[in-house]
Amino acid sequence: MAKRGASVPIPVDVVCAKEFSATAAATVKDVKDVADDDMILDIGPKTAALLAEQLKAAGTIVWNGPVGVFEFDQFGNGTKVLAQAIADSKAFSIAGARHARRHRQVRHCDRIGYISTGGGAFLEFLEGKTLPAFEVLEQRAAG
Repeated sequence: MAKRGASVPIPVDVVCAKEFSATAAATVKDVKDVADDDMILDIGPKTAALLAEQLKAAGTIVWNGPVGVFEFDQFGNGTKVLAQAIADSKAFSIAGARHARRHRQVRHCDRIGYISTGGGAFLEFLEGKTLPAFEVLEQRAAG
């Protein structure tokens, strides 16, 4: 990856809680400060800003999931920041199914190039796998 100028971004900060619930208290921590009993439920604001900055240079963005438990407001900021960065990007963008709902919540649907609602099939299609439904359609087209 490094030879091609690519990298896997690693969070520098995260949003933690002691429980998985809509009322859990959210705490932003540097990754080195995460305790054994912490649940990491979102990326932190520094990480979200770093990722948003990286997206500015992208030509194509494929996004297959939220970065936090966006169903709970206190753990949805990372996803919101990235959705905004993708919407603001000049790149062609493709978004996967689970977080299509989140795009609607933050009102960026019209600024995403394509939103798939096909679940795991979305990734399989991008991998180049033949999907069963496409296979049937190809057989029917062939006669």
